[in-house]
Amino acid sequence: MEPCKGGALVKLPEEAERLLKAIAPQASNASWALRFAASQEGVARVLSGMNSMEQLLDNCKVFQNLQPLTERETAALNEARKIIEANTAVPCTGCAYCTHGCPKNIAIPQYFALLNSAARATGGFSSQNVYYNNTALTHGKASECIGCRQCEQACPQHLPIVECLRSVAEKFEQGTGFPIRR
Repeated sequence: MEPCKGGALVKLPEEAERLLKAIAPQASNASWALRFAASQEGVARVLSGMNSMEQLLDNCKVFQNLQPLTERETAALNEARKIIEANTAVPCTGCAYCTHGCPKNIAIPQYFALLNSAARATGGFSSQNVYYNNTALTHGKASECIGCRQCEQACPQHLPIVECLRSVAEKFEQGTGFPIRR
């Protein structure tokens, strides 16, 4: 799921996307991540998962005439990273490895995606609470986590899932607080 972090680096906050498009309007968001990975010292191969022919063609285009990142592009990526981090409550890729065998059937990646959407939402009303409550009809609520940490052992991002689920419960079940970032 790297270097595009399971697709998370393709769906950028608008401010980050505008920043990158100002430098290279024709470049896809994925191409920035691929070029970043390929520009690192000692990297001989970059592997990327793809879900469509369009993604395959975009990846091939990036590597046909690979151009390492310039200093200006690297600086722009660092600014985009700051924007992404400021707008991401939990840096989950949505792989769902954490859900296999969860004794409470908690929809961990879905809840984290809702938390991230709530963190990016502007204005008063947000539909994330509705989505949370609908998901909780068929899955365990975040507050039902028993802290077995089986999910954390399976997480390739090494997220503190139990702690993050507490933040989900605070936001969507109690309506208070916002999550800590890692």
